[in-house]
Parts: sequence; C-alpha cells; structure tokens
Amino acid sequence: MVSKFSWILFIPLTIAAVFLKLAQVIMPEGAIMGLNNLKLDYIVIGCAALVFVASLIFCLVDRKISQYYLAHRNYAAGILGLLLAVVCAADGANNLYNSFSSGNIDAMTIVEAVLLLLTSVVFIALGLSHSFKNSDNHRLALFNVMPALLCAIRLVRSFIKLTTVSMMDSNADVCLLFCYIFAMMFFFNFAVTISLTEAKHAVKSCFIFGFPAVTMLLAYGSANLFSEFNTENIFSNAPYFEIILMGLYIFAFLLELTIFIKDRDHVVIAGAEEDYQELDDSDTEIDESFVVTGLDDDDRLGTPESYLAVNDVEGYIYQEQEQETSDEAPTAQGDNEGYITEVVDRPNDHDPDPNRPGYTDRLDEIDQLILELSGDVKLPEEE
Repeated sequence: MVSKFSWILFIPLTIAAVFLKLAQVIMPEGAIMGLNNLKLDYIVIGCAALVFVASLIFCLVDRKISQYYLAHRNYAAGILGLLLAVVCAADGANNLYNSFSSGNIDAMTIVEAVLLLLTSVVFIALGLSHSFKNSDNHRLALFNVMPALLCAIRLVRSFIKLTTVSMMDSNADVCLLFCYIFAMMFFFNFAVTISLTEAKHAVKSCFIFGFPAVTMLLAYGSANLFSEFNTENIFSNAPYFEIILMGLYIFAFLLELTIFIKDRDHVVIAGAEEDYQELDDSDTEIDESFVVTGLDDDDRLGTPESYLAVNDVEGYIYQEQEQETSDEAPTAQGDNEGYITEVVDRPNDHDPDPNRPGYTDRLDEIDQLILELSGDVKLPEEE
C-alpha cells in the first residue's frame, strides 16, 4: 500500500525538526546559519508541513487501503496511554485546585481541567485495550473524542494568546498552535477508526495528520521541557510531558497501523452493522463481535458434509434416556403402542374359514337376480 511510503520523509524530517528545536535551547541564537529562533520555528513548521503534504499525496494515491481497522495488541501504546492518563489526571486536578484556591475561576480553565480528567479516563481504557486486545472500543465512540476536544480547547487558548502579539515577535509561540492543530485532527480520526464508525477516509486521515503531529509534538515538547523545566513546581511541567507522551503514543499507534492494516480486498464489510471481519488468504479468523454479510447462499450453507454434521437438536431442551435391557425375551411391540387401536389378525385368503359367510349369502335376492339376468358374471356354486 502506498500510504506506508509516508515513513520515508517522516523519519528524516522529524529528526531535523527535533534537532532544530533543541538547537534553540542548547546553542546560542544565530549559531545555525545565522538564523534566529523565530526563523528556526518556521523551519520546524515547514518540516511538519512537508510531512503533511507527502502523507496527503501518498494517501490520496493509495486505492487499496481499507477504510476499517481492527486494533491489535500494542504494549508500547498501552504503557504510553496509561502514563498519559496519569499525567492528564494530575494536570487536571492541579488546575482545579489552583483555580478554586486562588479564587480566580476562569470558565476556559475549568472546561480544560474537566476535559483533562475525562481524557485521563479515556487513555486508561485505551491503555488497557492496547495491552489486552479488548474489542469493545466501538461501544465508546463518543467518549473516545475527549482527547480531540482537549486539543481543541488548548488550540483556542493558544490562538487567543497569539492574537495579543505579532506573528513576527520572538515571543509568539507558533509551534504550539500547529501542535494542537495536527493533534486535534489526528485524535478525532483516531476515535472514528478504533470505534469502527462508518467513515470514508478515517484510516487515511490517521496517516495524514498523525505523522506531522508526531513531528511537531516531539520537537516542541522536548525543547520546552529541556529549557523550561521547573524543579520547584513539578505539576507545572505536566503540559510538556503531555505533549511528548501524545507524540510517542501517536507514533506507537502509527507503527501498529502500518504493520497490521489490511487492504480492502481482505476486508468483508457488514453493511448494516458497521462491523467488519479481516480475511486472510489461507485462513479466516472469525471474531465473535462482528457479523459478516454479503456472502452467497452456498457460502453460508457450506458443504453437504458440514450440513450433515450439524446437530439438529442443538439449542433445544431435551434429555437422553438409556434403554432398559433385561435377560427376558423382548415382547413384540408395534409402532402403534400407546394409541387407542387394536390390531386384528386377518385370516389367510388361501385357508378360508368354514364359518365365514359365502359370496352369495351376502347378496340379497334382487342383486342375485340382476347378476343372473346379465349373464356376464357367473355366481359361484355354494358348497
């Protein structure tokens, strides 16, 4: 599948973006080709934009990738999801505590804190799902959107801060804005993908927005955590840890998606149930949570041997009783035992009963006269 070629440009451009962002902290300003920090920020954004364009082109050209994906066991994503859940819960609780203790209650801060707590619950469920391969994510379709809503709230707050300064100002944190743009779009399509919701390009969008999201999140988070790490108030470093863990989590999921994604020829879609089943060339693995439709009648019935092997009484309540055996000779019992009937043995026609009335005795005089006049039938002589 052509979509997997997005890794070719993603790896070198991500390394370059992380290096350029860290160079702003480690090296003096202007040490890299005389570029100041603001120009280096735009170069980092340019690297992410190139990754985005390359992924978009490869995904648009790809016609074989399936539009559905069934999650597999991924221990790296599971551990990162649980760590991210802990950091989000700590950050949300700290924001609520600071807001109520200081008396400066901001509606945007409260909403962000609540979304952080809900997002932590989502990542706990996702972490356990990745670790134990749980297939019930399609039941939490709406709840999985919480990380995308959190990124949307932080995107709005970052945009509000940028409106107070000039885009050419060195204090303008432009990279953070693009971090949440790509992360928001990825987590929305990620929720659609793992929830098995019917969407046309959800899996492709995970590649399109996931790769630039990793580039921006890792570059921005690592540089700011290194430069602005606060040893006095550990909770103030939580947003940078969240950004780094989000980038690593997306990276782990993209790696899983690249390895296990199927093309559309190996996926049977259940039209009305929005579920699907992955079919291999050699063997068919049937997941009990999914319903496969669109098969021919012959495929549903199987071979005649399989039909004969079916137990017709399966699903019914019945009891098997053993036949009682005895040493005595069995008595002859007919199939009509138990019914209100009586079997009468008929005499043999070749051995007539002498007491049985003859043919002529059963005819009246008028019938006998008709038979004699007709002459066609000769009455038997009575003995």
